[in-house]
Amino acid sequence: MSVIAEFTIPTEEFALSATFDAIPNLAVEIERMVAHPASRVLPYIWVCGGAAAAVEKELRADPTTVSVTKLTEIPYGSLYRIEWADETKSTVEDVLESDPVILTGTAAKQGWDFQMRFEHRDHISKLQADLTHHDVTIELKRLHTPETPTVDGQFLLTVKQRAALNAALDAGYFEVPRTTNLSELAEQLDISQQALSKRLRRAHRTVSRHILTTGPDEIVGDDRLD
Repeated sequence: MSVIAEFTIPTEEFALSATFDAIPNLAVEIERMVAHPASRVLPYIWVCGGAAAAVEKELRADPTTVSVTKLTEIPYGSLYRIEWADETKSTVEDVLESDPVILTGTAAKQGWDFQMRFEHRDHISKLQADLTHHDVTIELKRLHTPETPTVDGQFLLTVKQRAALNAALDAGYFEVPRTTNLSELAEQLDISQQALSKRLRRAHRTVSRHILTTGPDEIVGDDRLD
């Protein structure tokens, strides 16, 4: 029976760590594609956050990339074709060796987050062993068996929504008490307060729906008051 695994790999052990250091609010999303031999190296990524020229400069200078080609630029981000350096390419091959289905693949400064469907649970154990053998850390966050069909992209945040959430988390917008406000965040992202508020509300709705429909009803042993 197939199983869905959600896991994180640190940027410094995978890809684009230097780029994220230079542009902390950057958000990256893997462009999913029809199965093809070339797709095994995850060549296409959407990038949002930071000035376009600065992003492209940092991507080209990043030691985990060999070549960077901008394919498309739209108001909220750009699509790039990346040829990865050998070490990164080797890690990608480890991740994709058992031909999992990539449901989501995103990255921020904190790490690369993947949600993948594997045909067998044993494939996940092999993935962990292969990455550990190559000194790559994998944090397995969740394993679950899909009880209903997964609609492609049903629970994905848009690149703009993810960038807004990352910026809000990093700046302490969700802390109690808050260490920033909507106005400061909007200025940081160079958008209006109204646009930022709309992105955060839609992101909250998407994440909440995903958690409430796929997660456990309660956390065993959870003694939090709020």
